[in-house]
Amino acid sequence: MKISFLNIFKKSIRKIKVNKPLEKKGFVIFQIDGLSYEALKKALSLDLMPHLKKIIRSDKYFLKKYFTGVPSDTPFFQAGLLYGNNDNIPGFRWIERKTGEEIIFKKPESAGHIEELLANKNGGLLKGGSSYVNLFSGGASRSTFTLSTFSIRYLFKKKVRHFDIFIVFAFHIFTFLKTFFYVFFEALFEIWERVTDIIKNRNVRPEGFFPFARAMSNVIFKEIETLGAIMDISRGVPSIYLDYIGYDELSHHRGPYSFSALRTLKAIDKKIFHIYKAMLKAERKYDFFIISDHGHTPSVPFSKLNENKMLSSVIRDCLNDTDFEIYEFDTGYNAVFKRLFLYIGDFFKKGTCNKIFNKFTGRIESKKGHKEQEEKFDWNSDKLIYIMDSGPMVNIYFSGNSRRMLVEEVEERFKGLIAMLADTKGVGFIAGVDSSGKTVIYDNIDKKFYGLLYYLDNSKNICPTIKHIIENYKNEDERNAALISLQIFSEFENSGDLILFGEYNGISIVNFENQMGAHGGIGGEQNNPFAVWGKNVLLDFEKVNNSCKIYEFLYNNYVK
Repeated sequence: MKISFLNIFKKSIRKIKVNKPLEKKGFVIFQIDGLSYEALKKALSLDLMPHLKKIIRSDKYFLKKYFTGVPSDTPFFQAGLLYGNNDNIPGFRWIERKTGEEIIFKKPESAGHIEELLANKNGGLLKGGSSYVNLFSGGASRSTFTLSTFSIRYLFKKKVRHFDIFIVFAFHIFTFLKTFFYVFFEALFEIWERVTDIIKNRNVRPEGFFPFARAMSNVIFKEIETLGAIMDISRGVPSIYLDYIGYDELSHHRGPYSFSALRTLKAIDKKIFHIYKAMLKAERKYDFFIISDHGHTPSVPFSKLNENKMLSSVIRDCLNDTDFEIYEFDTGYNAVFKRLFLYIGDFFKKGTCNKIFNKFTGRIESKKGHKEQEEKFDWNSDKLIYIMDSGPMVNIYFSGNSRRMLVEEVEERFKGLIAMLADTKGVGFIAGVDSSGKTVIYDNIDKKFYGLLYYLDNSKNICPTIKHIIENYKNEDERNAALISLQIFSEFENSGDLILFGEYNGISIVNFENQMGAHGGIGGEQNNPFAVWGKNVLLDFEKVNNSCKIYEFLYNNYVK
């Protein structure tokens, strides 16, 4: 029987069910990952985003700054937006106290596990819709490059369409060839920029596999998600959420105001134009939301201030007991690819490939052993310190207590450690929970912990970082929202026994990862994303201080 690839293509497209009637409005969320309000204004002033500028000036859309809470990370933001619940999500990486498991949002298993917990509480925002390059699917019918559904372990078990868009992409010859050309161009551009960095002695994040990551985020992801969204709009899919991550990647790598990062916005702006044009022609009417999930505060790596020492080395120097195992997660690009190879290996170990895999790898494994097992630690050990970096914020866990250690207990067990950490270059302030269960912050002058009200009442005699954070907000409502967010985050069950925040001077912040742009904590532009939305939409982003409020509005007006 002759197989028609065109028929396969058409059947694949029809797999996504479109909710009738088309008279009901849908929505498209176009997320530019990591772009702060101030950085957007800079890009507009440089005329890097002419199409977005035209939309804003059309007098049909608002452009406003809003507040994203602590932690200023994509997992926290998207959990709130897609499921209306971001409780107990304390960063990009943390330890789940009940299980002792690492939760790391470069691992599909972590995203899938968290999404399962979220979906058990609330309905997903994207039911019957599409998710592109997000961390969570939000219950979408099509989920492409979405981390929670992308694991080799679960890929073929999920009742989610992954592959039809790739069929379309392959048969769309112009887009396919254009993408191939752009990948080649992006690689050359990265080589040229790297040479320039060396000549000008500029600080950048270590390369590793970054050229590959850059091509994926700036070209392949961008082209496929745009093509998929345009196809969805033409078919009347009710909800579409796209995340363009290229700016965020380059901001970490070279800084949020670097030429590399700002340049990516020009290409993203063209995608805004293509999607906006498709919406105007669509049978279903859509409301268009162009947003960011957080911003970036220019940052200085912690190791640069401490003789190239990571935080784990500094803590080891502070302790008298050398028997402690101190683990700090490797956040480099090489670590990501090590994980990828493990997923591929896990896939080949399953099913009919198991015998072949064992024969092929048996001799090697017998000689070198399982390296990944050697890197794991006994969470129940009382001689373990676990450091989970999330940019300018760090969750530190002592031993395997399923119950969180109070600051009084930490001070008793590790005498002098908190004071020494507070005096360490680059540490802005230290937070924890006291015996009353409330958030407290260590005061380096008095060498003791105080509640948040103390710092509001004594704004002249407090550590510089807290002072700059408070001064960053124009009015009392904004300041209170920031401090309440900090308090709620600090009291999450899964937050660290101690939480360290990088030093903030009003302009830049200290980053515990080796990055030039920072988000994940509090201070500066990382907490101030932007939103562009229609004036006919009764949602005021200026009053948003948690993405759960966006979910509440969208779910009640478009999904129910």
